[in-house]
Amino acid sequence: MFSLPLFKQSVRSNAVIWGSITGVMSLLCVQFAALEMTQSLLFVIFYGMMTTILPAIYVLVTANKLIAGQVDRGSMAYVLSTPIKRSAVTFTQIVFMTLSLILMFAVQTLMHLAVNAAKPITLATAMGDPKLPVQGDLTAEMILKVNLSALLVCIALGAVCLMFSGIFNSSKYSIGMSGVFTGVSVLSNMLAMFGRLGVSGLDKFKYLTICTFYDHQSVLSGNNDWAVKMIFPALIAVAAYMICGIVFKKKDLPL
Repeated sequence: MFSLPLFKQSVRSNAVIWGSITGVMSLLCVQFAALEMTQSLLFVIFYGMMTTILPAIYVLVTANKLIAGQVDRGSMAYVLSTPIKRSAVTFTQIVFMTLSLILMFAVQTLMHLAVNAAKPITLATAMGDPKLPVQGDLTAEMILKVNLSALLVCIALGAVCLMFSGIFNSSKYSIGMSGVFTGVSVLSNMLAMFGRLGVSGLDKFKYLTICTFYDHQSVLSGNNDWAVKMIFPALIAVAAYMICGIVFKKKDLPL
C-alpha cells in the first residue's frame, strides 16, 4: 500500500516549494509575534489570513504535481510499469501531502512557541486591542490549539486538491478546479474577516469557505467551539482522499 521510492521522489520534487512556504510562514510569524508594532495584528493578519493563504498555494501546486501532473507528463506510465499498484500510488501521495503539511505547521508552531516563551504578549493584544479588559497572556496551549485548527483546515484543502488531481488526467483541469476551490475559500475567508472587523455584510462570506471551520477567536476566548468545528474539515479530508483513491484506481489513463 505504501511506496517508499515514490514517497522519496515526491519529497525531492516538492522540497523547494515546501521549504519556501515554510520559511516564509515561520519568518512572518516570528515578525508579527516579536515586534511590538505588529503584535496586535498577529491574529488579524497572520493567523487570520496567512495560515490559510500560504498553505493553499503549497497544496494547489503540490497536489497537481503528485498525480495529474505525472499523468500529463507521462511519468505515471513509468511509475505504474513497476510493481506499484494504483492504490499504493494514491496512498503514498496522501501520506506525503498530509505529513508535509503537518511538518510545515510544526516548524512554524515551534518558532512561535519559542518567541512567545521569550516575549509573551497579552491576550488583549492577541485579540487586536491592547485596551480590552482581558487578563492573562497568550499561552503555549493556545498557540498549539490555533495551529492545530489551521492545520486540519489546510489538510482538508489539500485533500480536495488531491482529489481533483486524481480525478483529472490533465493538469489544466486539475489545477483549474483546485484553483477555483482554494481561491474561493481563501478570498471568502478574507472578506469574512473584514466582516468580523465591522464591515457590514461581508460576514456572510464565511458560508462560502471551508476556512470558516478554522476558529482562532474561539481559542483566544477560552471556549471549545474550535474543537467541535474540527470534525467537519476532518470528514471532508477523509471523504476527498477516499474519492481520490477510488476514482484514480478505476479510471482509464492515457499511458
